[in-house]
Amino acid sequence: MSFTRMVRFLLLIFVGLFLFGCAEEQFEANTDLKQFQQVSQNIEKEKATTDRNIQKPSAAVLTTDDIGDYLLGPGDLLQVTVFETQDLNAEVRVSSRGVISLPLLGNVDVRNLTAAEAETKIETDLKVKYLQDPHVSIYIKEHVSKQITLVGSFKKPGTYDYVSKRKLLDVIAIAEGLSEKAGSSAYITRFDDKTKKNINYFIDLDELVRRGNMEQNIVVMGGDVVFIPETGQCFVDGAVRKPGTYPLRNGMTITEVITLAGGLAGYADSDKIKLIRRVENGKERQVLSLSFNDLQGGVGDSLLIKDQDIIFAESSTSGTLFSGSGFTIGFLGTGVSFKDPTQ
Repeated sequence: MSFTRMVRFLLLIFVGLFLFGCAEEQFEANTDLKQFQQVSQNIEKEKATTDRNIQKPSAAVLTTDDIGDYLLGPGDLLQVTVFETQDLNAEVRVSSRGVISLPLLGNVDVRNLTAAEAETKIETDLKVKYLQDPHVSIYIKEHVSKQITLVGSFKKPGTYDYVSKRKLLDVIAIAEGLSEKAGSSAYITRFDDKTKKNINYFIDLDELVRRGNMEQNIVVMGGDVVFIPETGQCFVDGAVRKPGTYPLRNGMTITEVITLAGGLAGYADSDKIKLIRRVENGKERQVLSLSFNDLQGGVGDSLLIKDQDIIFAESSTSGTLFSGSGFTIGFLGTGVSFKDPTQ
């Protein structure tokens, strides 16, 4: 057998073995687009039911400059003004026993009173002994008796004194900013004195931090717990240019994620792009097969990626062969070489 025929014979054997080895898909689809989206919608509904006590703050809560029904306590610094005479004005700090010391009146117990209630109490005491119709104003210069707790993706999470009125951006600055893994949402838990229950507020950090929407800059109250979870992540593997793990933003689509991964490689099977999602508490998984035409036809811009999703681009047999084949020059002359591009 001549050398040329031998090379052709070996190539035929090689190609046959290669085609046989590459025929099997890594992931087999077990659902279609309609079923995939229906399951996702059901999960979202269940989640919404579970999180029904989490609400978006009303416009009044988001933008108010009012500190609300703050209850006075030890350490708070108050500016007490009596409009009828400056001699009775005083800057006082609430003692550990919850009292303040005022001219003429001496010690006045203000523990667990609002500023308005403390004003009324002082007016009543002054009216009984000293003034006919006193008018008193209390300004809280420092809110110390309550603290705020910062949990999650802050650079310095912890518990901080609520020294003065703060908004969410101020609180983030106190903790020296967000960590690199911070997600796109914040949750503020606040105790409601009227209902005696916790209220959970949801804040869109994408709107606030990245887009500068100050309407989301909610006033943080003493006693609030601010939680910022880590961002979700997805995994891209297979016939893409830059496989790896990618952080998720709100509303990120499969097209955006594939673009982040550098797009499909030349040896990708454009009819077998797999989206794999865990369901049923991680015990089962859905495998959806999409084509490049599906992505270009609008599905790619509407199919949102969720935390822990896997995008896997299958390799095509012919694409892998042509992407890996080439020519080499050796001591026996010109030959054919192959390097598997998927490795």
